[in-house]
Amino acid sequence: MKTLITTLACIALLAGSALADGIDGKWTSERKMERDGQSMTIKQLFDLKSDGGKIKGSVTVMFGDNEMKADVNSGKVDGNKFSFTVTMQTPNGDMKQIYEGTVEGSTIKGTATREGGQARPFEAKKQ
Repeated sequence: MKTLITTLACIALLAGSALADGIDGKWTSERKMERDGQSMTIKQLFDLKSDGGKIKGSVTVMFGDNEMKADVNSGKVDGNKFSFTVTMQTPNGDMKQIYEGTVEGSTIKGTATREGGQARPFEAKKQ
């Protein structure tokens, strides 16, 4: 009987930690880039919530004095894998970005691909 109770307690603890490692929450990513000979930092804030196999939320991108925010579209989560798109309104028109990756504890990482562009790696830490 003691063994059964101990086993059930361990399973409950493991299940709780698996849920804690989900995509729900606020995440921050920073990367440096060069543009026109100037170094700049691009910061991304992800505010994500899963609902069944879907992801809702928003992505905010900040660089220099510019800040853009867009809602998550077509968000999917399956285990630790996720994908979603955002469409940012920029001075040069709408820009669609596709995010794909995995949740690894307190980190999400994967690629961000601008429609018609090149995939870039990203990594964000849970706040």
